[in-house]
Amino acid sequence: MKEVMIIVEAIEESDLFKGVSKDFLHEIGKAGEVKHCKPDSFIFHANEKARYVYQLIEGTVEIMMADKEIIHLSVTRPDEIIGWSALVEPYTYTATAISRHNTKVVRISREAIEKVIMKYPADGLAVLRHLTAIISHRLRHAYLYIYNKG
Repeated sequence: MKEVMIIVEAIEESDLFKGVSKDFLHEIGKAGEVKHCKPDSFIFHANEKARYVYQLIEGTVEIMMADKEIIHLSVTRPDEIIGWSALVEPYTYTATAISRHNTKVVRISREAIEKVIMKYPADGLAVLRHLTAIISHRLRHAYLYIYNKG
């Protein structure tokens, strides 16, 4: 029960779950788990099946997309979401995430999130709106990175 409360407190201000009902948060909290990552450990790899969404609690995660060159994005702000690809078809991670310091994240399965969204559709709509904002922000960051390199 203690870990559920830690997760609920962590996710209630997250980019993804901001403003949803307490019932929704509690259901997600029961489904989530706190993971501790050592420095330079992989959280997920690009092109891997995306089963989990992560939320940073503390530490630093570097997200890298590689095609012809590597695009880096450092995630350092608690409450930031990592692995949003788990909520978007074809459910494949588009980047690799590496913990750069001792890092703590909340890990929540796509299936659990979808189940809670079905139970609380109004909150689910808010989550999907937040998800599009997260994707838009990351896309803008990638465009700026490419533009500044050119």
